Amino acid sequence: MMTTSSDPPIALPDIDWVEIPGGAYIYQDGKSRTLPTFYLARYPITNLRYQAFIDVGGYDDARWWQAIERTQPQESRWPQAERPCTSVNWYEAVAFSRWLGEQLGYTVRLPTEEEWERAARGRDGRAFPWGDDYTTGYANINETWDNAGECKLERTTIVGAYPQGASSEGVLDLAGNVWEWCLNKHQHPEEIEPDTSGDARVLRGGSWYGNPDAVRSAVRNWNDPGERVDNAGFRLVSSEPIR
Repeated sequence: MMTTSSDPPIALPDIDWVEIPGGAYIYQDGKSRTLPTFYLARYPITNLRYQAFIDVGGYDDARWWQAIERTQPQESRWPQAERPCTSVNWYEAVAFSRWLGEQLGYTVRLPTEEEWERAARGRDGRAFPWGDDYTTGYANINETWDNAGECKLERTTIVGAYPQGASSEGVLDLAGNVWEWCLNKHQHPEEIEPDTSGDARVLRGGSWYGNPDAVRSAVRNWNDPGERVDNAGFRLVSSEPIR
């Protein structure tokens, strides 16, 4: 934390990091890939945690907006403190991660979709974080679309409300609740650097609005980086050991 004697203390977001061990894993349609160990946030960023960035003037500090488009904050449709922050575009998610990394003293960023999929599917390439079959009540989705169940909340829930839907390493909300921004471009996934090209960026995980097929862990979705919607948010990753 960088302060002077006259600076008020910064209430930093508390991130619960989960270690995702490195090694081989199954990606997309059975392709074997490898990744080093990384650390993924157990939950999507909540309204409370994102508000810390707003409160310290994050939208007015040019350091966090280099090479990306700056905008003004928009309130989540469901602004309760522990619900996932929605109505944030890709640029805002990048700016938040830059700010938080500076405060914590280590690299924090959006996950690549390879990292996201590894965390969601485990090493064995399961269809959903908990296994290969959809199980009713394991995620905040619209189950009535495919007669998979009766759950249809039509809104977000607090993060961690579906512990039975945890991944093999214990990450929560990787299926349903909100789509999650990833770092890379949709058509050129090897491109991860922030820019103002307007090229679509990847979303993963499905949302409260989706059916069981839409929340499978291998599904790739996308949106324009400047777009804000009420069923998309983000979570963070770090490639450094968490101190």
